[in-house]
Parts: sequence; C-alpha cells; structure tokens
Amino acid sequence: MQFRKKKTYEDVYKWRRHNNGTCFYCYEDKPIAYAFVGEKGICQECLDQFKIGHAGTDRHIITYLTQGLKSREETVEWLKKHGLKLTPNGEKNGVHYYIAVNNLGTFNTYCAIIYGDIDISTVNSDTAKKIMDSYNEIEIFKDGSIRIIY
Repeated sequence: MQFRKKKTYEDVYKWRRHNNGTCFYCYEDKPIAYAFVGEKGICQECLDQFKIGHAGTDRHIITYLTQGLKSREETVEWLKKHGLKLTPNGEKNGVHYYIAVNNLGTFNTYCAIIYGDIDISTVNSDTAKKIMDSYNEIEIFKDGSIRIIY
C-alpha cells in the first residue's frame, strides 16, 4: 500500500487502540520513521510522500516536520508547499493566527458561521459537524513553532 492523504478528521488515538497496522497513513505493519502515539506513527515510505490533507488529523506529523524551521514565514511557506490552505486570522503579541482550510467547498459555503457572523445553531448537527471539520485554527509563533487546535 501507499500513503493515503487524510481528508477528514480521524482520531489517531482511536486508531491506535485498534490493530490497524503501525503506520497511520498506509495502515500496514512497517518499521516506523516517526512514532507519535506510542509505538505507532508514520513509516518512511509514507513520510516521503506526505501531503497535508486535514490539519487536525495530521497535526503530529506537521509539528514534527516543521520543528527545524526558524521563522513564522518559513513555517507558513512549508505548510502551503505541503498542501495546506491558510487564511490569516489576526496577530497578537507576536503570535500569528490562521485558519487552516481542510475542505474549501464547505469552508466557503459556511464562512459566515466560521467567522462568527451567523450562529452555528442555525444549522442542524450534521451540518455543524461538517463545518467544524472543514477547518482548524493554527497558531504560528515568531520562532516558527506551531500549535494546531483540533
């Protein structure tokens, strides 16, 4: 098998509890290049092919792969290069806030709810779940470090 891009939120801790292989991305039992939940994580083959699909699902590997970057600008460029769409969402005390778009169609359709102009209670619970899954908030610090809120 090969790398499978995560397009919706998948709980890595729930996956770990099941016997679905050692690699979170191909679900095969392979030696792990980087472990992020116990002895499980991502194999070298998937690491070599990695593209961001869902920022919340991919948060462990994103944090690992960006740890050597030295500035906010480097981190932003790396995220974009690896497939993440970012929308600036303000800055405070040197921390830049972004919205990471996981599903552009849903994000665009419901941006008024996402930005708080319309209350999320105006849609049913299934739609609200799709809206919440369509983006993640990300904080990128001056030194390039990152925090993904899921």
